[in-house]
Amino acid sequence: MHESIVLKIPSNIQCMDMVKDVIRNTCKTLPLTENDVQALLGSTEELIHNAITHAYKDERGYIEIALHPFKTGLRIDVHDWGIPMSYKKHQSVPIDKDASLGFNHIYDQVDIFEYHNLGKEGKKFVIIKYASYPLHIPKNFSTQDSLNSEKEVKEIADPNIPVTIREFKEGDEEGVAYLIYKNYGHSYIKDLFYYPQKIVELHGKEFYSVVAEINGRIIGHFAFILVPESTIAEIGIVVVDPLFKGRGIMNRMIKLVLEKAKEIGLDAVFGEAIMYHTFSQKSNLRHDFSESALMLGKTPLDITIENTELTKVRKRGAVLVGYHFFHRYCKSLYLPKIYRDQIEQTYLNADISFSKKKKKIDKIPEHVFLTYQFDPPTNIATIRVDRYGKDFKHKFLLLVSQLRAKHCDMIYVDISLESIPQINKVVKIMNKRGFFYSGIMFLCHEKEDYLRLQLKHSDKVGSKNYVCYSDFCKRLSKYILKDEKRTKNRS
Repeated sequence: MHESIVLKIPSNIQCMDMVKDVIRNTCKTLPLTENDVQALLGSTEELIHNAITHAYKDERGYIEIALHPFKTGLRIDVHDWGIPMSYKKHQSVPIDKDASLGFNHIYDQVDIFEYHNLGKEGKKFVIIKYASYPLHIPKNFSTQDSLNSEKEVKEIADPNIPVTIREFKEGDEEGVAYLIYKNYGHSYIKDLFYYPQKIVELHGKEFYSVVAEINGRIIGHFAFILVPESTIAEIGIVVVDPLFKGRGIMNRMIKLVLEKAKEIGLDAVFGEAIMYHTFSQKSNLRHDFSESALMLGKTPLDITIENTELTKVRKRGAVLVGYHFFHRYCKSLYLPKIYRDQIEQTYLNADISFSKKKKKIDKIPEHVFLTYQFDPPTNIATIRVDRYGKDFKHKFLLLVSQLRAKHCDMIYVDISLESIPQINKVVKIMNKRGFFYSGIMFLCHEKEDYLRLQLKHSDKVGSKNYVCYSDFCKRLSKYILKDEKRTKNRS
């Protein structure tokens, strides 16, 4: 995991050279081109100059620059505590696509450009630059070639020509990368699938793919990504060429995906159905998925889906987590009193039997076991609690404060239901800080089940911009909204 770097400088342009040196050195560890680096340097300099000129004017102040590297890019936050700025100034870009100064210049240089009003905590600009994706385009490739290619695809889109569904093999990688690029541009969050070489290298190690093929052309893709230190995988990266939609290709691919997951010995796969519509929810239920958790704020702000008004609301959206089990194990659990009934309903829905562990009165362990993951592109963090011990409250709150300082939009916490006798104390500490119910994550880590709680840390997270299909989902949604209100009153 790449470590974050934070600089706090006085509002003096002479400090810019130091900031540039840190950015350049950080970029050396990432697959960024020189053009990518220059885009980040220029955009950061513009934001720092803007803070000095407009936020502080003739007064002194401080500017915080935070660098958050990730596998295929870099996120940079520029935070000041100066004069507030109207949100409309940021919303107005791009005013002129040919502009070369100010916010318009930044908009043209980076992949993501966001503004966050933090109230008393000032304001923050976020820029993200992804590595330039090495999709192979022949040097003599022209617009006419592109038109001819599209014409060729339309010819093979004849419904009488059979579509082959099969496992991925070497040689498919460029077709998969192109298919994702064609459907999503450079906006798809699982960015390793833009790298044909990485697809070949990591297939069978980190993920398995299934493709749909017609006359040698890849027109569909479905994969499952292995979860480290577990016996489960997440299904996703589902793409079907628009010209071939409506032919049942996705359903055929998921059948082969499930067969392959079972073949390699997984205990389960899970999927996160986006909730702007009910299509994915219905599909998962048709394939015997059991719904277990509803995660608010999981989808990004800028997602666009045809024929739905909910994506037009400028809020992060929700996903519904569901599991398809190949093996079910009887579990022995510590159930927190406040969520006991809801957890029991979730296990009943998943057809998993369990017994309740008796609370031990042993001496409190010396050590706490807390880990976390922060994902800069999605601006989401997840904490995992495996053991309660001395100073748990202090260490947990310290970790949460560090994540709050990163201005994560959402923070999720996974609490082991199988190894924490003091689970009531743990949940109480979290409820007091505003964490509320999300659901159950089965077999999440080393075959153990976890209770997931969630915390909104941004006004950009929606609570009503989603729809439920099943009765279980509708009840779960009501329960979560009620619990969110309860914990708000306590925090």
